[in-house]
Amino acid sequence: LKRQMMKSSGINAEYGEDDGTPQWRSKGVRVLREEDLGNHGIGEVIMPLPGCEVTLPSNKCAGFFKEILAEEDFPPEYLFEENSIAKEFNARGAYRPIIYTPLAFESEMLRYSGENDKLTATDVDLVLGREFKRENQGEKLALKLSFSLPKSCYATMLLREASKGRIE
Repeated sequence: LKRQMMKSSGINAEYGEDDGTPQWRSKGVRVLREEDLGNHGIGEVIMPLPGCEVTLPSNKCAGFFKEILAEEDFPPEYLFEENSIAKEFNARGAYRPIIYTPLAFESEMLRYSGENDKLTATDVDLVLGREFKRENQGEKLALKLSFSLPKSCYATMLLREASKGRIE
């Protein structure tokens, strides 16, 4: 769905900051016109997640949602109308960026020898206050990544994109 939406048009939202995490609000959501595209980056493009407080865009993207719901025999009005079943179940919906840049991204190359060498401290080590010293020696290389993502963003997606699908 994201790819279809990106191909057909951009959707933008204004957002406020709350502890550094964008809080998308339906009030600022609008469909971009072609002349707007140079003024906005890909990080501003959002996708509506179905719910009674979400407004579908007035372009081809709304059709994509309706097609998918129709394939599942699920009437769109159950999700996208103010007095819908979604409201009864508190399914308000939301707007999420289609691309999110991780915060505090760091990387480090580590050398090691054996398959079972400990490359980093575990959560148990940290909780118990164990000191961890790693010897950065060996013929094998490992890449250690450290980053922060907000709710509903998945590290596996970041790793897939970083590796272009090849993780061995």
